[in-house]
Amino acid sequence: MLSKRWRQEIDKMIADRRASYDEIVSRAITLLIDAIGDSVPSDAASYRQWLLRLSRELIGARHSSAHLFRLVNGMLWATEGASAQEMRQRALTYLQDYRANLAVTLEELAESAAKVLAAYPTIMTFSRSTTVARTLTLMAEQGRARAIYCSEGRPNYEGQTLASELSWAGMRVTLGVDMALFGWLPQIRALAIGADSISSQGMVSKLGTAALTRAARELEIPVYVLCTSDKFMPAEYYSGRDLDSGPREEIMPESNDRLSVSNVYFDVTPLDQITSVMTEQGRLQGDELLSALRQVRIFPGLRGR
Repeated sequence: MLSKRWRQEIDKMIADRRASYDEIVSRAITLLIDAIGDSVPSDAASYRQWLLRLSRELIGARHSSAHLFRLVNGMLWATEGASAQEMRQRALTYLQDYRANLAVTLEELAESAAKVLAAYPTIMTFSRSTTVARTLTLMAEQGRARAIYCSEGRPNYEGQTLASELSWAGMRVTLGVDMALFGWLPQIRALAIGADSISSQGMVSKLGTAALTRAARELEIPVYVLCTSDKFMPAEYYSGRDLDSGPREEIMPESNDRLSVSNVYFDVTPLDQITSVMTEQGRLQGDELLSALRQVRIFPGLRGR
């Protein structure tokens, strides 16, 4: 049986559109540890089904989150072939190790990406990515402050939060409305953005990213995607139909039957629009990136979730 708290937290994940995916995955780890820690395994087959049920419900809370998929996908592979009691212990060990490695992985990525971005005097970013925020903050800490251009990030205004964070860190920040980014592109030397997920079918990120990267490439501005490798997804998992949408009221109420409001959060950027992907393992592009993406194996029980 899943506890009342589990149900409440899943509902919060579905409703909370202001929390970053890093915050969501941290909450998910705690929730999984509590649920699995309280479980009493019987036989291996039924316990496996129970773990799959937990995993599917978490993924369902945020379809576009690679973090949640990779978290439960890795947990299930870690428990493969074990007895019921061993499954429980292996799952808990995996989750605790995953949480311990989050901060280390982020710092490794930020160190690597900061060296590359330091070559550019003006950098544009869009929305708010934890990896981009940490990288730019680290550059300021290292005395490599740059001119940063970013936008509000409507409808949740996460770009305003990023602008404040970077200005406090010592960066020179210009903030405008989302469409202003296109007008500012001729002044930019590099575009640095985060990703919610990447597969061979493209990169899922904030709605508008695909158009912005396409405009940047037309001006020969390099496009760098900053994300840890746990954002890599198998191609067979990804579906454009799964892209998350938010409540229409975030934009405005529908006042009559002739007015339709769309609040899609994400779009898909083709990989050929990306100069390179920066991960904790270094820079990846072209065939090297595709090879890394192909190495992600989807656990059989998560297919057709």
